[in-house]
Amino acid sequence: MKYVYKDGVMFIKIKGVLYDQKMENLVKYPKDIDTESFTLPDEIKVIEKGAFKNNKTLKEVNINKNVTKIKKKAFKKSKKLKNVIIPEEVESIGKSAFEKCVRLKRVQFEGSGLKKLGSAAFSGCKKLEIINYPKISYVPSLCFSECYGLEQITVPDSVELIKESAFADCTLLTDVELSKNLHTIGALAFSNDSSLKSITLPDSLTLIGDRVFKEATGLETISIPNSVLSIGAAAFENCKSLKDVQLSESIVVIEELTFHGCDQLEKIEIPLNVEVIKNFAFSSCKQLNTVILKEGLQEIDDCVFIGCVNLQNIVLPKSLLKIGDSSFQYCSKLEEIEIPENVTYIGKLAFDNCITLKSVKVVKESYADNYLKENGLEDLITY
Repeated sequence: MKYVYKDGVMFIKIKGVLYDQKMENLVKYPKDIDTESFTLPDEIKVIEKGAFKNNKTLKEVNINKNVTKIKKKAFKKSKKLKNVIIPEEVESIGKSAFEKCVRLKRVQFEGSGLKKLGSAAFSGCKKLEIINYPKISYVPSLCFSECYGLEQITVPDSVELIKESAFADCTLLTDVELSKNLHTIGALAFSNDSSLKSITLPDSLTLIGDRVFKEATGLETISIPNSVLSIGAAAFENCKSLKDVQLSESIVVIEELTFHGCDQLEKIEIPLNVEVIKNFAFSSCKQLNTVILKEGLQEIDDCVFIGCVNLQNIVLPKSLLKIGDSSFQYCSKLEEIEIPENVTYIGKLAFDNCITLKSVKVVKESYADNYLKENGLEDLITY
């Protein structure tokens, strides 16, 4: 043991490992010590910021039961670390604490002492396979992003919030069990999870954020419970395998790009309370054949059904007021449609390149009647 000074502060150095002078904080472990295992001294209570960062040799670190805090980046890029056991006494794990520990396979939390978990704590742990998630109230942002080996996760019932990108890019994730008390799934939480085929959303859920399942290309079915009040923009964008969708009856808006590029979606029923379908909501849904709209819908915004090349069956409700620009453009199998009398706005190119369209039924001298005449579509008019 020897004493060393850095920036006027005294530290204790034992076998190359740096501690504070009270021997309560492990400050720095040398990254090139040729040993595969290290056990923290019993006195240590805190693992300091970056203490084991960029370590090249350690496969195992035994954390003693007096440790209460693991600070940010403590083990970041510890390239050979394989297994971690977090004692019950640990109350706080900082941001990026184990980020990019590329050989880390197993993380075990003992007990339920943890109160705080930082963002990106296990992000980029490419071989992580097993983790028993602690009983805290949230999953932090980026927590398990790019954990390419993670196939299964159980989110305990203590969790009420999953934050942004928490499980993004977990490309082998197939089995997700969500908390029964979950109320919010943040933006991009399960984006690019290409192996996820289905997921059961709990009845406690109220908010699905933007792009939550974007590019989840294996997702085949989703049932959104009626407790959900809001589904964010692009929530299911480019879910190329999505065939079966049950929407919440409580939503009033379908946001932009919500189902853009869902190539396998053949039928959608819009809930009764929906008043607005925003831009590109169903654009490029190439197999979409049937759309069921309910009375109460007021606005179909720009490009909502653009590129739905198989769309044949759609009835516009009498409550409809607006048909946006290019809303049915390139719907090449649409043969007939009736535009209600209450419609007071039809945007440019609304029916452009609908090459099989033969009949547009309108009320004589209505806005729709005048629109068709003014745009050279008189031949399509039926009364």
